[in-house]
Amino acid sequence: MTRQADSAHDAIAGIRPGDKVVIAGCSGVPASLLRALMEKSHELPGVTLYSGMISGPSNYDFIAPPYDKRLRYVTWHMPHAYMKGLPGPSVEFLPISWGRIHRFLRDLQPDVALITLSPEDAGQHSLGVSVGYHHSAIQYARTVIAEVNDQMPWSFGQSRVAASDVDVMLPVSRRLDPFDQPTLNDPVLAKIGDIVATLIPDGAALQIGVGGIPSATLSGLQRLGRQVSLFSIVTDEAVDLARSGGICPITPGGPSIMAVEALGTQHSFDFIANNPQVHMLPSTRIQNPVDLSRLDRFYSVNSCLEIDLLGQCNSEMLNGTQISGIGGSTDFIEGSWLSEHGMSIVALPSATRGGHSRIVPMLAAGTAVTLPRHALHTVVTEYGIARLFNLSARDRRDALIAIAHPDHRAELRRGPR
Repeated sequence: MTRQADSAHDAIAGIRPGDKVVIAGCSGVPASLLRALMEKSHELPGVTLYSGMISGPSNYDFIAPPYDKRLRYVTWHMPHAYMKGLPGPSVEFLPISWGRIHRFLRDLQPDVALITLSPEDAGQHSLGVSVGYHHSAIQYARTVIAEVNDQMPWSFGQSRVAASDVDVMLPVSRRLDPFDQPTLNDPVLAKIGDIVATLIPDGAALQIGVGGIPSATLSGLQRLGRQVSLFSIVTDEAVDLARSGGICPITPGGPSIMAVEALGTQHSFDFIANNPQVHMLPSTRIQNPVDLSRLDRFYSVNSCLEIDLLGQCNSEMLNGTQISGIGGSTDFIEGSWLSEHGMSIVALPSATRGGHSRIVPMLAAGTAVTLPRHALHTVVTEYGIARLFNLSARDRRDALIAIAHPDHRAELRRGPR
C-alpha cells in the first residue's frame, strides 16, 4: 500500500546502508529526495547512487565534500560542465549506451528508485518530460519513492505509472530543473548546421541531439522549409521548428515527435504538456535499433570531439579525462544503417577554438573509441562533406583530409598512409 510522506526525510526513511539507489535523470530528478539523502548520508554507509545525466548543477552536490566521502556514484553520462571529469574515487563511469540501460538495471536489481511524477489522475501518474530509464528502475527496484510534483506536466506516449507501483509519495511544488545550455552565436557551427540540413530530405525521421551543431541544424531545416519527424529528445530549438510548421507525423494520425527526454527549458516543458504531437517513450523504445530500422529514411545526426583518419570517433574523452558518455549514438547509428534509405551523419568543427585540428592522424593511446570506423557513413565539417561509405581505407583518409581545416591538411597528408 502506498504511503504518503510528511517530509523528504520521512520519504527516504526506508533507505538502508549499502543500498543501490537509482536516481531519475534529466529534468525528472527528484531534487528534494536527493537532497534529503545527501543530508542523511552520514547514517547510510555503503550507499551507491546510479543515474544518467541530471539537470541542475546543484543536484550534483553529492559528489562534493562532505558527501563525496560517504556516497559512491556510478553514472553512464559524465556531465563535464558540472563535474570537470572524474573528481575522485567515489565517482565511477559506466561505459554503456542508453539502449542497454534496461538490461543493466535488470542485472543490477536496485534496492531503491527515486523518481518524479505528475499528480494522480484515475490511479495513474505521468513521468512527464523525463521517461528515460525510469520505467526500468521502477520495475526492478525493491522500493519506489516518488516526488509528486504539481508542476510536472502530463505527457502522451508510454509515460504512465500506476499509483499502486509506488511505495512512498511526497507531494511537492517546484519548477522543473531546466537543461539550460549556453547560446553559442558561432558562425562555424551555423555553417555546419546549414550543410547538414541540406542532406536531410523532406519527410525524414530525424534523430538529433543537444548542442551547438544540432541547434544549428534545426535552424537550417527551418530556413530550408523542410518538414521532418523528430526522435530522441525535445529541445527548445525543436519546439521552435515544430511551431514554425517544420514537423510532420511519423505515421498518418500519429505523433510528430517521439522522445525519451526533454533537454530544454520551460519552453520545452510547456510544449510537451498534454500535447498529442509529442509521445514520450522509454529508452528501450527510442534507443532500439530494431524499432528504428522499421522507419523509412531514418537520419541520425551526432557529433564528436575528434575523428582520426581511420574514421574512428572519440565523443567522450578530452586529454585522457572522461567528460561525457556514450549516449545513444551507437544505437541511433545502427538504426540508421538498418533503415531503408537511412543515413548517419557525424558533424564537427574542423578545429578547436585554440586552433588544433579535430581531424587527427590517429586517436591518442588510451582514448576511448566511441564509434568504430565501420560505423561511419557521412562526416561533415564547415569545409564540406565526406561520404565514407563504400570508400577504401586510403580513399576515406583522403576524403577526411579534404574537409579538415586548410591549416592542417599538409600535416595530415604527411602522416602514415
